[in-house]
Amino acid sequence: MKILQLTDDLPPHILGGSGRIVWETAKGLLSRRHEISILTAAPRDAFPISAEEIRIHTIPRRNERWAHYRSVFSRSVEKEVMSVIDEVKPNIIHAHGTAWHTGYRWIGAACARNIPCIFTMHGVMHVSYGKVTGHETSLFLKDLLRARWTMNPLRNVTIRKMLGQCNALLAVSEALRSYAAKYGYPQTKVLRNGIDLLFWKSGTSKEQARTQLRLPQNVPLFLFAGRIGYDKGTDVLLKSLPSSAHLLVCGGGDTTSLKVLGDRFHFLSSQNPEQMRILYAACDAALVPSVYLDPFPTVCLEAMACGRPVLATTEGGAKESVIDGITGWVRDPIDTATWRTQLEWCCAHRSEMQTMEHICREHMEEHFSIDRYLDELLEVYNQCRMSGS
Repeated sequence: MKILQLTDDLPPHILGGSGRIVWETAKGLLSRRHEISILTAAPRDAFPISAEEIRIHTIPRRNERWAHYRSVFSRSVEKEVMSVIDEVKPNIIHAHGTAWHTGYRWIGAACARNIPCIFTMHGVMHVSYGKVTGHETSLFLKDLLRARWTMNPLRNVTIRKMLGQCNALLAVSEALRSYAAKYGYPQTKVLRNGIDLLFWKSGTSKEQARTQLRLPQNVPLFLFAGRIGYDKGTDVLLKSLPSSAHLLVCGGGDTTSLKVLGDRFHFLSSQNPEQMRILYAACDAALVPSVYLDPFPTVCLEAMACGRPVLATTEGGAKESVIDGITGWVRDPIDTATWRTQLEWCCAHRSEMQTMEHICREHMEEHFSIDRYLDELLEVYNQCRMSGS
């Protein structure tokens, strides 16, 4: 099968997000002997080193200021995307994060060529102008305040019309699917991501990992992997971290607020997957305290695959991968007292947490392998091809 995936970005230009999922999916489909191409706006010098067998096509990156108009109105972007589609001649087109550069206008032209189109929702950019909590009383007002004069009043309704032409709409979590349904996407199905469990398996002991990273050995150490900021739960960490615990942070953003932790704060800039395995091995548990609708945090899967329990947020899709009390805990991040109580328990029961290692791993092997994900994705592809024939 000739498959063309669309995404605005790819690693290593970005380390997470939908671009990471696209690349992992492409490698998995390639291993199953499908012919894979990717269309992206990632810089040409930022492609993965091992991209020889995956054909990567590019369109120019644009200034994001006019993205909300360009994504639905730009004929030039549509022409650029369609020139690649006509060159590749795919049997299936699978689009992921396209809100900023690739847009949605090409969907109608692709469908007119009888090419089945699938769109995976990795976030809410098709209904909003940024992150949401899911509890807003007026999403329109929130979007107006953050987009201001760049707001396109026809954007959302036009995107809904364009995505309505797709053969299948997928969401990476039930939390995201149910949110999208409120804004005109009732037909969306859930397909949760999987990860490569052969790769995400720590072969390093906790002691070795801490020695390698020059971290203290005999202290409770929690890992926060993600962009530093209010939405990701930085304030939750500051208010709930016990005085005996250390915090290992990996990600981008301003670290100033976390420096109040003194020598209990350990920061590493954005890490590649190989480096992340060492971080998971070094920690006692991973923390995901997002206070917004975090669609389906991959860090939950990776941590549990490496045998580390996760203290996860109730907001978004994290609770769909973590089994409360078994592979970790699911707590309301707004209730920082509850978070602090749970972290204090973790500090006092480190040996008990170690017994969760095999359960976490088994849970990932049963439900979140890349093979399970690819099986379900290929079933969607085949159904779309049959319905379009």
